[in-house]
Amino acid sequence: MPPSRYLSSTEACSELGIRPQTLYSYVSRGLVRSEGGDQRRRTRQYHREDIERLRHQKELRAHPETAAGKALRAGDPVLESALSRIDDDDLFYRGISVGELAREGTAEEVAALLWTGDRSRPIGGFAGGIRLEGVGPRVSAELAPLSAIERMQALLPVIGAADPAAYATAPPRIHRSGARILRLMTLIAAGLPRTGSGIARTLQTAWLPGRPETTRLLEAALILCADHELNVSTFTCRTVASSGASLYAVVTAGLSALQGPRHGGSTGRLEALWDEAEANGPGDTIASRLTRGDHVEGFGHVVYRGVDPRAKILFELLKEAGPETGALETAAALIEEVGKRTGLSHNLDLALVALRRALGLERGAALLLFCLGRTIGWIAHAIEQYQTGRLIRPRAKYTGPDPKKGN
Repeated sequence: MPPSRYLSSTEACSELGIRPQTLYSYVSRGLVRSEGGDQRRRTRQYHREDIERLRHQKELRAHPETAAGKALRAGDPVLESALSRIDDDDLFYRGISVGELAREGTAEEVAALLWTGDRSRPIGGFAGGIRLEGVGPRVSAELAPLSAIERMQALLPVIGAADPAAYATAPPRIHRSGARILRLMTLIAAGLPRTGSGIARTLQTAWLPGRPETTRLLEAALILCADHELNVSTFTCRTVASSGASLYAVVTAGLSALQGPRHGGSTGRLEALWDEAEANGPGDTIASRLTRGDHVEGFGHVVYRGVDPRAKILFELLKEAGPETGALETAAALIEEVGKRTGLSHNLDLALVALRRALGLERGAALLLFCLGRTIGWIAHAIEQYQTGRLIRPRAKYTGPDPKKGN
């Protein structure tokens, strides 16, 4: 016989390890639904589903490592991963600080680290430079009106169709496909047909010719964007990979999620805020936004209590490079105003836009750096998901009419 859909007050409190007063508080806050029970005793009964959900959330907070394996079955998008760790407002890739990697590593080394676990292990497909393959002049002309990221989405299936290992999920073939995808996307971002350099140097050659000293900053930005747990685009990629789709399809899906204004696309809205701050002053701009109830782009983050460590590192590198520009002054003024008025700290988006403006890059470059860097992480998560052989299938919490009660 299946268990009852309801629990008594005593049973509910026992399941959650709480006192009745706390249970009543949960009901008043809408966290637990209750209905009339024994009319003679004027008791209430509580939905078992709500109590079990709260118990699971409590277990997840107390023991995230043990809860992760069953979290998806309970409806929370949490998966086991050995790739990145957010700990005490710091970020690590496979146990290595992103600060160390951003200052000393290359995007290709970070790809090797995230894809194989060994940053010194060369990935087949990066050696010998980058070349755009399989795309004729007619196709290129038809794609010209699209943005760089939209061109990436259009061309990934074309390149994938020509890759005999497109559906290979085991090393080293999947590594070569991953490198091929990054080659394609780098050339589209750079607007070049071919190059003999790595990702950051290719971007520097195209975007900042004659300024090789800026390569380190571009390299750092790519590395800091590479992975960040299960953000929306990465979770999208893992879900698509779990279906058995090709790596090309996985990255195409990630690009769709990345462009949303609540994810990577927020850099475009931040550019508009920055323009307004330069025209009207940071104080009036932030005050006006807050008065209207607008969200202030570039500030606050769901997983960090203070400053986003990636932003902190990128700003440190920018100050050390010493570009002669007012971008850092504007950034500092925005940070001061927002902190004073809201208590929010700045995040990676602000640092990427500051980098874009400090180096004099074209608009959209901040999102392209985010895109290329994050693709390294998407591919790493796809590899990790392929290895599990599992389909990601969360459950939905039904909130519609109760079919047992009729209409």
